[in-house]
Amino acid sequence: MADGSAFRPPADPPMRRVFLVEAAHGCDALVRVLGPFAVQAAQVCEMTATEHALGVSVRLEVSGLGEARAQHLAERLRALASVTSVAVGWRAVA
Repeated sequence: MADGSAFRPPADPPMRRVFLVEAAHGCDALVRVLGPFAVQAAQVCEMTATEHALGVSVRLEVSGLGEARAQHLAERLRALASVTSVAVGWRAVA
């Protein structure tokens, strides 16, 4: 934000966390990426996986996660050997 403070999602409207994950090639890369979501009992509402020259890009929209759990999940994903990058955001759901 312009004043230097972090932008936080609104508390009232329903929202989904959005995870963008890049992983190296491997026959089990997608299963490894999805594993931590099951452990956190996160509800995956939408998922797209695209294979490319450097590996696989996975975009997940997840409900049922607060900010702290979403950040914890992102850290768990970053700790996976096959994961090369993780970004987390949110979007309001109508």
